[in-house]
Amino acid sequence: KPFPVANEAMSAPRAMLLLLASTLVAIGSSLKHAGTLSFRAPNTSSNEAGDLVEGVYRQRLRNFQNVQYYGQFVIGGQNISGIFDTGSFELLVRSTRCDHCVHPTAPYDRSLSSTYSKNGSVAKHVFGSGPCISMKGYEDVSVGPLTSGKQSFWEIMNHRIQALDTAKFAAIVGIGPNFAYGNKDKTLLMSFGIKEFSICLQKSSGSDGFLTWGPTVKPQYKDWYYAKARVIGKHHWVTRLSNVSFAKPSGGHLENVPCMGMGCAAIIDSGTSLIAAPAAALMQLSTQIQPIMEDCSNLHELPTLHFNIDGNDFTLPPQAYVMRITGAVMEADSIWDILFFKPKIRRVNMCMPAFMTIDMMSQHGPVWILGMPFFRYYHTTFDREQEAMHFAVAGPDCFPHPYRVNGTANKEAMLAMSAGDLKQPMDVEVSALVPPTLSEQIDVTEGNLIDL
Repeated sequence: KPFPVANEAMSAPRAMLLLLASTLVAIGSSLKHAGTLSFRAPNTSSNEAGDLVEGVYRQRLRNFQNVQYYGQFVIGGQNISGIFDTGSFELLVRSTRCDHCVHPTAPYDRSLSSTYSKNGSVAKHVFGSGPCISMKGYEDVSVGPLTSGKQSFWEIMNHRIQALDTAKFAAIVGIGPNFAYGNKDKTLLMSFGIKEFSICLQKSSGSDGFLTWGPTVKPQYKDWYYAKARVIGKHHWVTRLSNVSFAKPSGGHLENVPCMGMGCAAIIDSGTSLIAAPAAALMQLSTQIQPIMEDCSNLHELPTLHFNIDGNDFTLPPQAYVMRITGAVMEADSIWDILFFKPKIRRVNMCMPAFMTIDMMSQHGPVWILGMPFFRYYHTTFDREQEAMHFAVAGPDCFPHPYRVNGTANKEAMLAMSAGDLKQPMDVEVSALVPPTLSEQIDVTEGNLIDL
């Protein structure tokens, strides 16, 4: 019998109501369980599909000194390591055409390829760390199971990008949302037919990251549990940023908070090692925080960084915005120049704020770049078709945890981000830092505003 004997006299309508109520409780319990834990990985040993999408290629990104994450791809039959960069849109490869280049890893060699086609156009790309001169060509390119024939790319002939002389990568693989300025060749994303991809970096020092070429979770879970931000730029993964503060803004504190009023433009950039912001904004933030001890002994006392992305509240713990310097500190002068908080004396094992300076004004306000520290805490999905980005809390092994539970931000998961043995700053080798790859790749509109 469906009910105990004591309920046999119960009316049919009442019984139906109880059955409906119990069903709703079960549904609510399952949703709560999904919200407080994580999405389930596909279960290949049973018929249970889980919440994650099967059949997409998840590429490992190797970690070098916590400031370079690179993956393998094949161009002209040659294995090359590259940074997969959401802040740019073209494929640039260090090449044997560069006679004066230092080649810490094997460069691309067109003479070894049977699929190379010459274009011959020469262009100057200017990045945050220096310019490079490149020649355009066409080549077969593949990443895992994804392939593109006659893909346009640029061979670096000469450069002054200091990081390339010692880098673990030989290419910058642009995975921006649209065409490059003045160029109608398909980007790699277009050639691969990729409409959606995700990037996440593991938090522990020295750990790898992952790039997922395709949907990560089923659409209904993304709609329910992810934070969504509209892409407002034509060429970059850029959205609105506001209320950046080391304390939740309220009352008289508002006038000293960056990105109040008209707000700012935030580029979500997997190719930039740190967070970059206008000097004036970083000066405002510096008044809200106590000095960081060189030995990091007061890391546990430092405040959480709060900010809002297109109406969604986010936080980053101190270990996300504090770095401990390693490596040859007396070198890499060009990198030290773009760090906002410059120590009077450079020392190894010295702790300092991990911010770069970038002073650009766009049609959407001052430009910020949320680089690698952001991807360690937020699993980020880029959607070309919907012109949106979706954010989940980065869980173990970079699987997404729900950002939103019962319609509100998942405070429990965000607090867990700074728990346990991660109460350590990120060790960083200054000479290996990768600055923003934007600079003169972007157009300037009337009124001297950057066109994103």
